[in-house]
Amino acid sequence: MDLSNDIAEILVSEEQIQAKVAELGARISADYAGQEILLVGLLRGAIVFLSDLMRAITIPIRLDFIGISSYGMSTDSGAVRLIMDLETDIAGKHVLLVEDIVDTGKTLAYLTENLKTRQPASLRICALLDKPDRRQVPITVDYVGFAIPDKFVVGYGLDFAEGYRNLPFVGVLKEHLYKEVVMRGAILQRINRYLSREITLAQLVAWAQETLAAGGLSPDDDRLLRDLVDLAGKPGSRGLTIEEWADLLARLGQELRVSTGPLL
Repeated sequence: MDLSNDIAEILVSEEQIQAKVAELGARISADYAGQEILLVGLLRGAIVFLSDLMRAITIPIRLDFIGISSYGMSTDSGAVRLIMDLETDIAGKHVLLVEDIVDTGKTLAYLTENLKTRQPASLRICALLDKPDRRQVPITVDYVGFAIPDKFVVGYGLDFAEGYRNLPFVGVLKEHLYKEVVMRGAILQRINRYLSREITLAQLVAWAQETLAAGGLSPDDDRLLRDLVDLAGKPGSRGLTIEEWADLLARLGQELRVSTGPLL
């Protein structure tokens, strides 16, 4: 299987990446001349970029990693949490966060606020890719490789379902390969938001109806949303029973986790 067959277009070539990494390494070396910097890689997507970037930097460096998780497959909730912390005490150190791609800015905003409380001497961000059109939270990226359009990209460390990281370029994944998975994640996230009482039943049903009207769903997703609307959208409906929720979530590959009683 040739992974490149799954790519609709190459957005940034291997040669362009190599040239940009060399340029960034030279800039960083000049900006921090006479100092030692701590490179902090964001797992897991930044590993490939970081491994090349560190070899393009000519001043002394130290290395550490940090892990961040965003809730669900969309950014609606904005929930971000730390899943692996640094081993290094960064107080008084010059820290350079290395990221593969900047999207909404929520993850980096959370992370920079967290790290600032640890009193580093300085804190800057270096990202290979930036999607400025997707920004929801203001964030300053000090070193940017490439500004790119809002397309679904993989390669050079960026993945889809843990695949494609090993491609030497950044490419746009063919739409049919990710569309159904992304929609499944969106459906699951909306249901979870209702179950955690972030949105009302009426809002969940309205979203399902709008999604159905937009079309383009797989047969399974279309049927699932229609069943949801039929069960929850009837006049006077107070919601689904535990058994009905369990059935819907099982079709999404998930288990229902509640205590007792119907979900209102």
